[in-house]
Amino acid sequence: MYRPRNDPAPLSSAFLKLPDTLLLVFNKEGRLNMISDAWVEALGYDLGELEQHCFFDLLYEDDRAECQERLAKMSEEAPTQRFSSRCYRKEGGYLGVVWNLSFEAESGLFFASAHETAVHLSPEEPHLPDVFVDGLTGLPNRSLFLDRLEHTFRRAERRQEMQFAVLHCGLDRFKVINHSLGHRMGDMLLTSVANLIRNTIRPTDMVARLAGDEFGILLEDIRDVSSTLHVVTRILQKLQLPFMLNEHEVFSTISFGIVVKGEEYQLPEAMLRDANLAMVGAKELGGGAYMVFNKGMHDQAVRRMELEMDLRHALEHNQFEAYYQPIVNLKLGTLAGFEALVRWNHPEKGLISPVEFIPVAEETGMIIPLGRWMLQEACRQLKHWQTTLPGTQDLTVSVNLSCKQVLNAKLLDDVRDALANNGLTAQSLKVEITESAMMQDTERAISLLEQLQAMGIRILLDDFGTGYSSLAYLHRLPIDTLKVDRSFIRHLHEKGTDRHFVETIVHLAQRLQQDVICEGVELQEQADILAAMGVGYIQGFLYSRPVVANEATMLILTGLTPKN
Repeated sequence: MYRPRNDPAPLSSAFLKLPDTLLLVFNKEGRLNMISDAWVEALGYDLGELEQHCFFDLLYEDDRAECQERLAKMSEEAPTQRFSSRCYRKEGGYLGVVWNLSFEAESGLFFASAHETAVHLSPEEPHLPDVFVDGLTGLPNRSLFLDRLEHTFRRAERRQEMQFAVLHCGLDRFKVINHSLGHRMGDMLLTSVANLIRNTIRPTDMVARLAGDEFGILLEDIRDVSSTLHVVTRILQKLQLPFMLNEHEVFSTISFGIVVKGEEYQLPEAMLRDANLAMVGAKELGGGAYMVFNKGMHDQAVRRMELEMDLRHALEHNQFEAYYQPIVNLKLGTLAGFEALVRWNHPEKGLISPVEFIPVAEETGMIIPLGRWMLQEACRQLKHWQTTLPGTQDLTVSVNLSCKQVLNAKLLDDVRDALANNGLTAQSLKVEITESAMMQDTERAISLLEQLQAMGIRILLDDFGTGYSSLAYLHRLPIDTLKVDRSFIRHLHEKGTDRHFVETIVHLAQRLQQDVICEGVELQEQADILAAMGVGYIQGFLYSRPVVANEATMLILTGLTPKN
């Protein structure tokens, strides 16, 4: 901690030896105790000349009264202030700066850091406009953050050895707080996190609220990327303790994306963009983590953007196609129906995996029109088989419903339209829903499934056994069939634990008077084990991969035979 001078020694400019950092230390009378070299350069004074001035002399005259008023309010209970002002340059004109002041009551010293801003501060509008300050947290907002970052870029051009980094961080699962405790508690949490970060970083660094639950941190004059990790570690350590919000004990974690300045960056926006990409990657690790950006992330983001653009045109240009995988009655060895699966045949990139485009469709909302098309196409194809091929009246088709479809108010209308437009009975259609789709809004999902079931549509719970609350909700769900995930079938013939798990599910389903479909059956040995358990239906490569409609037609005509 720095102490005030009691001797008339000359003013020191050796403070921290950060030549590009605007730092001051002064007492209650404004006497300058320490000053950084950057001030000497920025204001154009010699160090000896500054000995003749106090802090208030440096300020534009119209700004002094408010500054003195702000400083008078600072105390041990309220030790920080943030505001903007102008400072006189020796050669004329003034420098617009944003101050971050802290007061040390023990020594009676004010520690002031500032950064230059390109925001025009005129005599008519001498203070930083509200448009550059976040109203909730009092932090700089995105515009001012980018302004400061732009200045940092310019300084780095003059000092090639200078290193700095941008951290883009976001609260994990912040929506849970808003939804469970209310937006007021959410605002309190954001303010608390803002203060925690502000009190953790150096006075020379900057934290801003970028948007919603996301913050930006600018770390200047760092040694290397390890310096950023020290900051991240300190923040994460402080977050191990809960926040007390109106008697509520709330824990929160933050994910960080880190970018260190390199030659590839010419624009602040590009650096912040890549920090955001890294943050998204950190969130995908489960939260409370960090990720340092690499070029591969940018390339992946570009590919995703291209995929999203192509996806928007795919429906218009009829690039989607329905594939069908047989569902086999295990006891009889006959075809019971098909699961309809969407495939994207891109004119240039060929067949694109659903694993790649379905998440993008979910995030962009394209899953709604895509799901609507899939319902229509699956019902159309099944009706075509029923009217043109003998012995197909009892065949059914299963269509997957995504989370966003379940929450879509028009889903029931879409299902009714698909049945009516194709003259198909409700008993011929099944819908598959995953447990994760149920968890977004359980009550609404249950209500929807009950209405579908009342229409005569049967409900399948897909990927059973992979969720974390299947048993807790199973007794409440209007389910007709459990689909056992392929991960439990793959080693069924080799691992006793997998066999016992599937056997438990089968017994549970029988008690609940539900059917069971086991996915991913590839070997006859697996089918035999499942038949002995009393499993009703199987699905997998043992009989067929998902195939296009005309190949599915051949399976109907020729009958199903195991592949091994």
